[in-house]
Amino acid sequence: MKKEKIERIQRISEWMRYILLALLLAFLVIGYSSAQNTDDFGMWMTVGTEKKLNDRWNLGAGIELRTKDNSGSVDRWQLAINGAYKVSKFLKLGGNYEFHLRNRTADIGKEMVPRHRLMFDITPGGKVMNWLKLSLRERYQYTYTVQKSNVKAIHEHHLRNRFKAEIDNSNMKGWSPYLSVEMFNNLSKQFEIDKMRMAIGTTYSIHKRHVVNLGYLLDLKRSAGGLDKVLHVITVGYVYKI
Repeated sequence: MKKEKIERIQRISEWMRYILLALLLAFLVIGYSSAQNTDDFGMWMTVGTEKKLNDRWNLGAGIELRTKDNSGSVDRWQLAINGAYKVSKFLKLGGNYEFHLRNRTADIGKEMVPRHRLMFDITPGGKVMNWLKLSLRERYQYTYTVQKSNVKAIHEHHLRNRFKAEIDNSNMKGWSPYLSVEMFNNLSKQFEIDKMRMAIGTTYSIHKRHVVNLGYLLDLKRSAGGLDKVLHVITVGYVYKI
């Protein structure tokens, strides 16, 4: 009986791997079909550091550069600090502050406009069959754009819902492939979805202190015709764990 149970678990595990692979392929098909309407391509490059204070607390900081106009110009510079608290094995709380310099059109032409952002997270999740990590992050986001030239001061409130599936790196020799889908609900417009992101990629632990990330992200923004303003993004990141 024990042997049959183990074999059944192994079959379910294999099916889960096939399902995840099918989702990844479907994601690529969606990205390819959307390319017919795309108007931009960019890169998001991050460098950061993390410090695990104890079994529950974790702190981090980092900088990011985002490009646009087919990666020909800077979209924004970002400085971020964050913290996370592990309530239990299945629940994590987090907070983030970001300072942006965002490229915007002003009276004098293109200008880098300051922006402040606060975010608060609650993330339930856990492992399935000891190799697949599933999580559903709920994030409240407040953004304040500073008035500059003809760029008006803006206050924005969003609720961001993100589902993420990730293969545990202990089973992949340091590699950890992931897939995520995220929606941005505009609280000022009766929860209208004004942005959607789908991401696929992998992290790789070179050493317990060095982690790199490489991925592709499909960013869909709302325009007059719906979520049809498409940005294709290559994401590259490095984290040093203190």
